[in-house]
Amino acid sequence: MKILIKYLSLTFLIIFAVLSCSKLEDDIAPPIKPSGVHPEGFGKPGAVNFHSVWFEQNNWNLKYCQQCHAADYGGGTSGESCLTCHTETAGPEACNTCHGDFSNPERISPPRDLSGNIETSARGVGSHSAHVYENGLTENIDCFECHPSETGSNEKYVYAHVGNPPADIEFGKFSSPNGNSEYDYNLLTCSNVYCHGNFSFSRDSSQFTFYYSDSVITGEKFSPVWNKVDGTQAACGTCHLLPPRGHKDAGTDPDATTCSSCHPKVVDANGNIIDRSRHINGMKDVF
Repeated sequence: MKILIKYLSLTFLIIFAVLSCSKLEDDIAPPIKPSGVHPEGFGKPGAVNFHSVWFEQNNWNLKYCQQCHAADYGGGTSGESCLTCHTETAGPEACNTCHGDFSNPERISPPRDLSGNIETSARGVGSHSAHVYENGLTENIDCFECHPSETGSNEKYVYAHVGNPPADIEFGKFSSPNGNSEYDYNLLTCSNVYCHGNFSFSRDSSQFTFYYSDSVITGEKFSPVWNKVDGTQAACGTCHLLPPRGHKDAGTDPDATTCSSCHPKVVDANGNIIDRSRHINGMKDVF
């Protein structure tokens, strides 16, 4: 009898242990590997569902990427690195990720805007190239002369305007020495910008007073239209008369052929700018 009780007890314990372990195993959820998070074509350029399309619809907020791919976009919980394609130092936060030329990190401003437009008539494209890369009148202008920056440098992308386009316009001390330069988002025009003729040189502070026909030499305070890139916005004589207003013989030399007599390092006898660093630089370069 005792032997029977021992066998029954042992059998009961074995059955209990098996059932308990089975229950524990059933409660353990197998690890889930993230898959199918993005729609088909999300990583394929030109696809309908390519991720640039999705970001455009969500105000280009790259913070969404960091939720799965980590703050440095190196992979995170997804295990997929964004840096395979975004090879620049700033990764997806590089300037030419959203605009400019993705294949050329040196071209970080439009010719391509957030909607893929390349026409200069587009408000997001306009005169960017003429200011930043192909400026024939003065040295190329840095992005942050017109756009605010926390660092004052474009060496590393500043996240300030992402997620809230368009980018803010905030003129720097060079383009707006008096702090009164403005940009009209409706008319797409700049006003009171030094580079377009908002300047004044006083005769009282000049050693060449005999060239003044008035107490000051001033520019025309021209207000260019940002997306009108047909050559008329930067034509010689647009931002100041030739010679400038208040200068001796003001406005009598529309071809600028006499300018080289006093400004030989700036302009040649044909009225062409020969040293961009000496033109529109905040200084008077005479003789």
